[in-house]
Amino acid sequence: MPLIMDDGLDDLFGEGPTLQLSEAVPKGLLQRVDEQNLSGCCQKLAWSNNGCIAYIDPSGRNVMLRHLLCDHKDGRWVMSREHSIEDAAHHERELVHLSWNHMGNELAIVDICGRISIYLVLQLPSINRLAITRRYGSDPEDNLNAVIGLFWLHNDRSSIFHKPMHKGTDGWSFKQVPQRYLGPRSPSQKPALVIITRSGTIRVLFQPVQSQDSSRWQEFRTETENIASPSELLTHAAMCAEKVVEKQHPDKESAMLLATYNSDKELRIYRVDLDFVHLRIALQHVKVLNQCLPLNNVNEGALSDHGALLLHAELSHLEFTPPGPRTDNKEWRQPFILASFSYVSENIQGPPAQAAQLTIICKWQLQHVPPKLHPSFDSLLSRKVQAPSSVDLPAGYILRRSNDIIIPKSLLCIHDLNVGVVLALTYSDGSVEYRDRTSMELLPRDSSDQISSLAQVGFSFPVRNPCLHAALSPNACAMVSLDEQHAASMSLMQIENDYAGELFDDALLDVANAAFVKQYIVASMIFTPSYVDDCLATMQAFSDQFLEQQSELGPGPASANRDSFSYQFLGGFSRILELGIDYSINPQHLQLLANPYLQKLWSAQAAFGYPGEYSTRPLPAIVAYTMLNIRYIAYNFATVLSKQKPTESELRNPETIHLLIGMASWLMSLIVFIIDEIFMLADLLEDQGLTADHVTLDLLNNKIRETNSPALSLLLISTSRQFLKLTCNCIRGGLNTLIKAQKGANSNPLVLAYRELEAVFQKSPVTVSQFDHLLSQLDASIKGAYQAGVSDVDRNVTEKDMLIKATVPSLLIGPVKDLLTKTAKELKEEVNVAEIYFTDISWLGLTDDQSSKRWRMQHPIDTIRKTELKKDKPIKRCTRCGAMTEDRQSARGMTMQMINLQRYCICGSWWMSVDREEVDGVGF
Repeated sequence: MPLIMDDGLDDLFGEGPTLQLSEAVPKGLLQRVDEQNLSGCCQKLAWSNNGCIAYIDPSGRNVMLRHLLCDHKDGRWVMSREHSIEDAAHHERELVHLSWNHMGNELAIVDICGRISIYLVLQLPSINRLAITRRYGSDPEDNLNAVIGLFWLHNDRSSIFHKPMHKGTDGWSFKQVPQRYLGPRSPSQKPALVIITRSGTIRVLFQPVQSQDSSRWQEFRTETENIASPSELLTHAAMCAEKVVEKQHPDKESAMLLATYNSDKELRIYRVDLDFVHLRIALQHVKVLNQCLPLNNVNEGALSDHGALLLHAELSHLEFTPPGPRTDNKEWRQPFILASFSYVSENIQGPPAQAAQLTIICKWQLQHVPPKLHPSFDSLLSRKVQAPSSVDLPAGYILRRSNDIIIPKSLLCIHDLNVGVVLALTYSDGSVEYRDRTSMELLPRDSSDQISSLAQVGFSFPVRNPCLHAALSPNACAMVSLDEQHAASMSLMQIENDYAGELFDDALLDVANAAFVKQYIVASMIFTPSYVDDCLATMQAFSDQFLEQQSELGPGPASANRDSFSYQFLGGFSRILELGIDYSINPQHLQLLANPYLQKLWSAQAAFGYPGEYSTRPLPAIVAYTMLNIRYIAYNFATVLSKQKPTESELRNPETIHLLIGMASWLMSLIVFIIDEIFMLADLLEDQGLTADHVTLDLLNNKIRETNSPALSLLLISTSRQFLKLTCNCIRGGLNTLIKAQKGANSNPLVLAYRELEAVFQKSPVTVSQFDHLLSQLDASIKGAYQAGVSDVDRNVTEKDMLIKATVPSLLIGPVKDLLTKTAKELKEEVNVAEIYFTDISWLGLTDDQSSKRWRMQHPIDTIRKTELKKDKPIKRCTRCGAMTEDRQSARGMTMQMINLQRYCICGSWWMSVDREEVDGVGF
């Protein structure tokens, strides 16, 4: 690499323009920039949309997997241990590139010779366990086959373009616009990817439509150019959709635009049509730009400031950004090409650890030129023959170049945010810039009544040690980087000190909370399953930050505590989504089961208060996590027992019945716990000589906080009460009929399973009918209280406050008095109170006495099957809530119900495979 002394003695002796040097530049930066100059496929670190972090290890022979997790020991968000991918090595060939598909469940691994292996998240997924679906052995081992561009084709799904959030009289609100992913779709939702090689070959790898075998791949290809000399070999390639598909023709695919860059500094643009039926590629030349170099059009003074360094910059990144959402003028954002040229020179005047860095960003806007036939064609046609329509002709383009942007540091990667409207640029010093795609200007700070993103309200990544590789999380709230020793580190967004001032005030907390609400909602809508762990981790870091700031500087605003922060976030989430959480007046059980945002709300509430597996949770977190379990059980009882023909359903499978046995045991234990807590609260009032008239709201709420018991909240909140009623109805109806139908049959495994299930209900000191009667009485009482002049808005606010605060509202003091006096007294006469008191409910995780904690440590519970985990079985743990389940690595012999239950945790997050020592408390 040439030195700066080659460009003149003035620069050497310091008489020319001075260049500001960057501090602590990693020693491997020179090699990293060389890799970027030689190939557009050298990404050795990638973060998938489902949260899996993959990176190539220091040897270049293996791929490691990590992910965010909430540590079950203390509730802190950290990175997991490393897990290697089996058989990732390509026969000692160096691995150079990693690429996840849009869904985040398939990973392409590329070696230096262009051979590609593909891995898939299994049907029974663990985020850190992938299975190979395509082996590299069928690819030629040839340097000309080296990959310089790789692009996954998307499945037919929509993304979300979110507009800025504005503050009105009713609080913060914003609009989301569905945005269909552009470009060719993979056929029949099968995975497919397009590969560009150094020799100019376009390869398309795809799985056949008719194939059910995930390991079967096919390929078709074509050539872009005939390579006649080494200078024509390609170094970079980029692709994007040509245009937005209109709603009138949703099935009509848009062609793709391909940009290539070769060693002779030529930028070529092609139009590419993929035909998966006839397995062919139609290629058309669109534009050629010779001597594509920086400095054709720079800002004034750039050349004099940076001198001859600019002349040595080589292409390091080539991006083709597709058409974006409509602007405020209702016009489509046009596609554009973004190229970055980088140069790092050894600094011979300073310490070896210092180097001069430079990145020039160039942009070409593609301006559409409507097709037009020459008038002479009209004279060649008969008057009776209509001239061909110009609409059917391919469009032309004019390349309009913007001013180049010169940045005195090395660019590592470019991320598209918000459907490509915002570009996030990460640099080798660990910093991240956010630029507008149209103007390429740095995004300004939002005003006090507008929120565009976390970055625009004062959040940024704390600059740590320099790095050679970096990747942003799916929601751009976290960043993982690799330093020169290839050690991975993770950082979360934090509020900038100069923006926060000396003390967090109410206005700042309101803006930050609203920004988190927006980010969480957008994340919940985009990904399936919705990946929000990076959002939750960043919220935890922010909560810790302002609590630490408060403790150092004295008392802050009233809202500066962890509970009020979570209350404000959960309230904003439910309000902006207009989340209906009131099911007291007209309960619709099917609508309740189908509401996807209740799980997301409860999952966030449970995560806010998670202090670790064996520490005491705050009551709102206990209520939320218990409701997740109740929802899970209600959904499965309703799903299994809704089969119209039991002889042909999963109810004829003993494994399904054993699954219901565990759920029924957990449900009956919860019923006993709730009844026991109600009896204890009623006895307390009676012992103190308090009649119903003397029971006050403060007395009830103080007692609830003292016992930290969710029992009363689970009965009062309409969602949990309706889930419990739904489950009781299923058990009293369909299940009892099926149990009776098995009596008198032969002793086969199915009959024995049904008898075991029947025994669960018979052994319980409280019957399902008795509990269902209590729910019906309470339901009628609450409905009467709500209908006594309470508006729909006030009722929904009351339900929301009960949920996120776990307190008794003043509107329901009457029903609670009736429950603790009249209803409890009547139920005591029907049940064995002593048997209820002595029933062991430690395994529910709702009691915090030492004996209960000790029992749970010695007997971990399978969250899915609601049974004790076997010591000789592999284990999976949830990345968010820390729950565990048996890791069944094969779906063979499993019913579809069991397969669906194994996919994700009850909180909606991913499972991760863990070693047995991790389950026993060694840690991650």
